[in-house]
Parts: sequence; C-alpha cells; structure tokens
Amino acid sequence: MGIVFVSKWASQPEYGVLFSNLSESDAAAVVSRLKELKIKYRIQGDGDTIAVSPPDTVYDLRLTLASEGLPKGGSVGLEIFDTSELGTTTLQEKVKLLRGIQGELERTITALKAVEAARVHITQPEKTLFRGKNYQPKASVLVKLRGTETLTPKQIKGIRHLVAGSVEGLTPENVSIIDQTGKLLSPTEEEKGFEAEATRINYKRSIEKLYSKRIEDMLSKIVGPGKAVARVTAYLDFSSNEKVEENYDPAGQVIRSERSIEENTAGTAKGGVAGVVSNLNPDEKLLNPPSTKSAGKKEAVKNYEISKSVSKISIPAGRIQRLSVAVLLDGTYEEVPTGEEGKTTKIFKPLAPETLERVEQLVKGAIGYNPDRGDIVTVESLPFKEPDINLAKALEETSSRDFIMGILSAALPYAFFILFFLIVVRPLVKFLTTPTEAELDLERLLPTGIQELEQEIATERKNIAAVPELEPAIDLDQLEELMAENSRL
Repeated sequence: MGIVFVSKWASQPEYGVLFSNLSESDAAAVVSRLKELKIKYRIQGDGDTIAVSPPDTVYDLRLTLASEGLPKGGSVGLEIFDTSELGTTTLQEKVKLLRGIQGELERTITALKAVEAARVHITQPEKTLFRGKNYQPKASVLVKLRGTETLTPKQIKGIRHLVAGSVEGLTPENVSIIDQTGKLLSPTEEEKGFEAEATRINYKRSIEKLYSKRIEDMLSKIVGPGKAVARVTAYLDFSSNEKVEENYDPAGQVIRSERSIEENTAGTAKGGVAGVVSNLNPDEKLLNPPSTKSAGKKEAVKNYEISKSVSKISIPAGRIQRLSVAVLLDGTYEEVPTGEEGKTTKIFKPLAPETLERVEQLVKGAIGYNPDRGDIVTVESLPFKEPDINLAKALEETSSRDFIMGILSAALPYAFFILFFLIVVRPLVKFLTTPTEAELDLERLLPTGIQELEQEIATERKNIAAVPELEPAIDLDQLEELMAENSRL
C-alpha cells in the first residue's frame, strides 16, 4: 500500500505559482487564456492564486500574459481611452476620465510596500455659476495592508497629497483614508490640533536642551565635569504675521512734471452816455474818448514726486520672546581633621562672588542675552550631594549579578542543547552505527564477494580430495555374530 501511495505521489505533476492575490475578474481572464494555450493549471487558496505545470514555464507565461495586458490589476486606468466608441456623450467621457484617474491612483498607492490593495473614490461636483467658491471635490481611499504592516504618519500624509495633486481643486484636507478594518488613518481636526501642539512642545524642548547643553559644556571646562548644572526655560511666540509699511520722506522731493500758462489781451473801447440817444446821434459831447484796455493771465503748475519706501516684514512662528537661565555650580571642599586620629571631614566653600559674576557674563554671552526682551540669568554656588559609597557598591554588585544572571539565562538553552547532544544523541548515533560482535562474526564468516566465494569452494574441494580413504577396521562377519547374540539375549 505504501509503495502504491509513493508511486502515485511521485507521478503527480509539479506546479509553480503563476499569479497570486488576483481579483475575480483577473483570475477568470487568466484561466480563460490558459485554457486557450492548453496549459495545465490549478487554482489554489480562495481562488486568487493560479499555479501552472511545469514550473519552468512560469516566467515565459508571465511575459506572454503581460504583453496581452493580463492581469489588469483589478482597476482600469487611463487605458480606458485606448478604444473609442461612436456616440459617446460628454457625461460618459467625464465618467471615463474619473474612472481612469481613480484606477491610476489605485495602482500608484498599491506600489507602496505596506499596501496590498487600494480603492479610490472621488466625488467631483459639477461646476455651476451658482456655486462659486463653494465648489470643493472630495476623495476617499481604502487601503488593504499586508500582514502586520502599518502606515506611518508621513506615508499617510504622502497619500493624501498624492490624491489631492491628481484632482483639480482637491485639497489634502478633503482626502479621507481608512484601512481594511474601517479605522480612520487620516487625522481629524482635533488630532491636527494635538499634533500641532505636540510639535510646538518638542520644538520648545529642543531649544531649551540646546542652550542647556551649550552652557554645561562650556562650564565643565572651567569647574570640571559634573560640577555644573544649567536649566533654560524658553518662552516662544508661535504666532506668525506679516506687516507692510510705507514711509514717505518730505525732504526727498523731486519735480516730476511742470506746466506754465501765460495769456495777454489788449483792445480799445468807446464810452459815453448809455442809451439810444448816444447811439443815434454821435455827438462828441455825449461820447467819451476811446480808451485802450489790456489783460494778462499767468499760471504755473509743478508736480513733485515724494520719495517713498515700502517694507514688507514677515514675522516667523517660533521666535524667542524671553529666556530664563538658572546655573548651579559646585564649590570647593577643604579637608579638616575631626579630632580623631586619621579622620578628616570635608567643608564646603562656595565660589567667590567675582567668579560667579564672570560665569554669569559667560552665560549671557552664550545664550545671546538681550535685556530688552527681559532675559534672566541666575548663577549660584551650592554644595552638590555626594553619592553614598555603600549604595554605589551595592548598585554595582547588583548590576554585576544581574549581568551574570542574564548571561547564564541566555546561555542555558545552548548548554542544555549541548548536553542533550552529548548524553542522548551521540550515544544513540554511535549505537546505531556500531555493529555488534555477532554481526562482526557473521561478516567474518560470510564471503564479501563472488570471487572469494568461488575461491573458498575450490579450497574445500581440494581439502576433500586430499583426505585419504580409510579401510574399515571391523570385520562384517564378526559384527553380524555379535548382533545375533545380542538379539538372543
């Protein structure tokens, strides 16, 4: 029965995986094409894996099917426009374009290492005169992750910007991303506020740590390592604004244009008594002598250009408003005898005020001290608490013991494996491979080959031939008489 099973198993053809994780449409298309090519295939898994026989043809089949556009990847891209149909309406063209963009985005997102599959849905409202600026397209992305893979915040942000950059008028804020479990991956407005606050706090801590390290590194060269502690509190302004100023200089006047107009008029006029009589009767008594009149007009206009300067001031976010610095220095210690023989005690002596003042000036220079913004620097000399020697020894012994126990616990499985090999496996192998004494005797007695067997047979034949023929030493007649006597008795 076992021989039949083994022979049946050995006669089965071998299969190699051609494609895996196929959609139903792609799997159906690939199977149909394999049937046309008369290739042996087998469907595995949940119907999304196709294997072919023999395995050597896998790569050739992949190239052949790829040249025919199989598999399509479960989504339709811009190749949807490769074929055109008569009578296509504008609405159908828009729907095709939207499907093509969605398919191309799905393929691009699936190219990420952590993403196994993706689906993209885009809503693009119609542009009308009544919507105006309220026209805002939106998009939703569903990603199926591979195994235990996860998307980092930077990758999520990259997907949102990728989708937003592929659709006109779409902003990253209007792109929502979820995974196969329905978990929302894109941050909400509340989470964005928390992220912004966390970014501000981290930036503030980095500024404070930078100044503290700068001060401690500088002072450790003066008072020694471990004898200076600096703490900095930075007050930052995260508001950002822009200011535009226009300044005019009256002293910087320049004539831009000038216009001058001058008019002169002259003429004679007759005068007299007003009325009809003076006009009908030109009597010299009634008329005055003619008089000459002249008039003049002069106008000058000058336009001045006043110098103007326009400055645009941009105030970035995160600028330092004020710094508060506290520096603690250890002093010196003087050994004084306690009165007991051979015993002394240490007495703390703070640093001199002059030294503290010089250190304060150094600290101010290191942080860029600015009194106008209200910076504060405080330097004090106080005794540092010395570590307890017994406690330090106990901690060191505990650390050493823990280190040894860690090594032993890590080496215990290896030691057990070595002992198991030496005590159990090695004797067992030796017992199975070493022949017994009976097997050795049998091996000595049995010939090891046909030629040796023939030689032994020939030797035995020679020995039989060499044996001399012996004559019977007993008389037969006497033997019969003895047998007869015994029978009578």
